[in-house]
Amino acid sequence: MNIDIMTDNQQLNINELKLKVKNNPSDFKLQKTYAFALLEQNYTEDALEYFNKLLKIFPDDANLYYSSGIAYEKLKMAESAEKSYLKAIEISPDNVDYNYNLAFLYDQKGLVEKAVKMYKKTISIDPKDANAHFNLGCQYVKLNNSQDAISHLETAIKLNPKDSYAHFYLAYEYKKAGRIDHAFEEYRKVLEISPDYSWAYYNMACIYYEQGQIEEAVKNLKKTIEINPCDIDAYRTMASILVARCDYQGALNYLETAILQNPNNGNIHYFMAHVYKKMNEKEEALFHFKKALEKQDNLSYSADQINAEIKALQ
Repeated sequence: MNIDIMTDNQQLNINELKLKVKNNPSDFKLQKTYAFALLEQNYTEDALEYFNKLLKIFPDDANLYYSSGIAYEKLKMAESAEKSYLKAIEISPDNVDYNYNLAFLYDQKGLVEKAVKMYKKTISIDPKDANAHFNLGCQYVKLNNSQDAISHLETAIKLNPKDSYAHFYLAYEYKKAGRIDHAFEEYRKVLEISPDYSWAYYNMACIYYEQGQIEEAVKNLKKTIEINPCDIDAYRTMASILVARCDYQGALNYLETAILQNPNNGNIHYFMAHVYKKMNEKEEALFHFKKALEKQDNLSYSADQINAEIKALQ
């Protein structure tokens, strides 16, 4: 909970606990209660100070190490958080929360192999931990291991059928595996749970586009843009469909709208340059190629490539 939205009662409880701790300096149980309250209510540095003091008195208290690990994570001190979680696990190796938090820390740091190991251990302790199955499935997605990704994502959904993210990632993996009907089914489940999940509409649009079902693709792209007006990929795909139909002005209309939503995106100018190029509007094409070069922080194409295209037009 953010401090600035803390209720008066919560603030009063913190102040009461602080006063009690001051008046009872040898009551370590009370100090623990105060430290946990500080952590819960985002007085993180103060909480960590108490945890470290208490650990000098209770060096075998796994929960204190675990809680200090949470505090270190909140303070963006990943190495210290890792050490705290490892110490908690050393003392209490079969605690699900301790193992899960270390796995998630590795996950956030991009240490995939370590994350996989710890998520597996978490699941070995509690096979019904839906979050561990979901996150392990996502690690296998990163490793391009579709078989294991699908297995754990399916398990996550069995344990928590309302997890829209698990349905979404499972749909993506089914698509990769060529199980198109299953992919569509999962995307529809995503939208049953989260009707405004624009990426589900976009990914369905892409599948329809690849299958040549252009009208279905257009319908889903329009829905994507309606929900997320800043979706560059949706505008680009819609523009590509219209260019293929030789509806260049329609394509430009979508790309101009995209620029209004994303004024600093160089890719949109690059796409527009190519539409104008197809229309033999060289001056407009050159203008947008040059505008793309001005937006290199949001440009997926190299300056050398664009300069070569400019030179070819001149």
